[in-house]
Amino acid sequence: MQTSLRDAFPTHVAGELLTPDDPAYHDARTVWNGVIDRYPAAILQCSDPDDVVAGVNAARKHNVPLSIKSGGHMTTGHAVCDDGLVLDLSPMNSVEIQVDERIVRVAGGATWADVNAKALPNGLLPPGIPLDVGVGGFTLGGGLGVTSRVEGLAADNLLEVDVVTAEGDIVTASADENSDLFWALRGGGGGFGIVNSFTFRCREGSRESLIGQAMYPVHAAAGYLRYFREQLDQLPDALYPVVSFITIPDLPGLPDDLPGTPALSVYVMCVGEPAKVEAPLQDFMAFGDPLVALTDVVDYADLFAPFVIPKGERHHWESAYLDELSDELIETLIAEVLPLPTPGTAVNFYGLGGAIDQVAADDTAYAHRGSRFLFHITTHWKDAKDDDANVAWTRDLHAAVRAFGNGGEYLNNQTDTTPERVQAAFGKHHDRLSAIKQTWDPGNVCGCGASFE
Repeated sequence: MQTSLRDAFPTHVAGELLTPDDPAYHDARTVWNGVIDRYPAAILQCSDPDDVVAGVNAARKHNVPLSIKSGGHMTTGHAVCDDGLVLDLSPMNSVEIQVDERIVRVAGGATWADVNAKALPNGLLPPGIPLDVGVGGFTLGGGLGVTSRVEGLAADNLLEVDVVTAEGDIVTASADENSDLFWALRGGGGGFGIVNSFTFRCREGSRESLIGQAMYPVHAAAGYLRYFREQLDQLPDALYPVVSFITIPDLPGLPDDLPGTPALSVYVMCVGEPAKVEAPLQDFMAFGDPLVALTDVVDYADLFAPFVIPKGERHHWESAYLDELSDELIETLIAEVLPLPTPGTAVNFYGLGGAIDQVAADDTAYAHRGSRFLFHITTHWKDAKDDDANVAWTRDLHAAVRAFGNGGEYLNNQTDTTPERVQAAFGKHHDRLSAIKQTWDPGNVCGCGASFE
């Protein structure tokens, strides 16, 4: 198979084609989640859209699985397939800024770190996140980030995309051209074609960001979660709150007796106009008797710096959308969540609303506008011998909380992608997405990922 795949590529392919005997192959086949250990027949490190076209044509000709690697950050590992062809887009990482128009054009292999490095110095806030995470997978799954309550999802800010189709053609999709494909790519995942470039609308704003952080003993968790549900609708859209069960890490300045103990963490972020929300943030942070409480001004690019986990450690994620944090849910959660299985595990609630809900429910494939909260389990560990126990714990907790949800799940935050889970991610848009799939990729050439079967 390796020989035939090599022979399938034209001599003008600019990128490097790696097979298992190449020294760079083993690094190229790895992704952020260390649980994923797959061996493709070949990896094409694409230099330009013509390489992507050549890869799609080779996979179709030889009827081998095809997967697309951009940032390689999704815990599913869909970026890498066994015994097939991986198109590694990471060399295609250019970012072009049109400052006056507040537009950024991003190549398909770029990360948000690449985008932020160009946009932030020019006074533009992209609709992404302050992490070295691939723009492609993040956006195609919807793109929920720290600016979403104030400027919408990444997918809401897409103006157009350039796509290599399953037939090896290059097309543009926008609201006015191939609008069905454009609709599907804004929250429906990447199974409709390979995106070579994304064009986003940005907003003006300072990179100076305001944060509020507090930690509460776990015996105060129920009271705080009730407070959170009551206060969320009163928060300015510029504030993005995350409430999490964590194990307190060993951070500078903490009292010696706190690291290693379980706690409820509150982390509220404001980007773009921190001075306008300082008073509401202070009001929101004035609850109870926290173990730690502070506000600070940080650079946007450093907002998530305390939470970065290096490539190669092990993860399982689950998610559920919630319309309410009922007393019964809170009691069930606290009974099930503790003790956390590992120091790196976090159980999170993101406060939604704001600009996310100002887009009509059917305008994009993202299916969960109107949900007030996103529940997200990020179980993280280091040793393969602990895989089964940690995955089982995560799935059990997810099942307990999902029973209180509205049936939805967030595509970007779930590791399991069974047909039931895919249906939950796409909700009422599943059938329309399936029909668009049949139009653009009936042979499932681009199908290493969420399935519409």
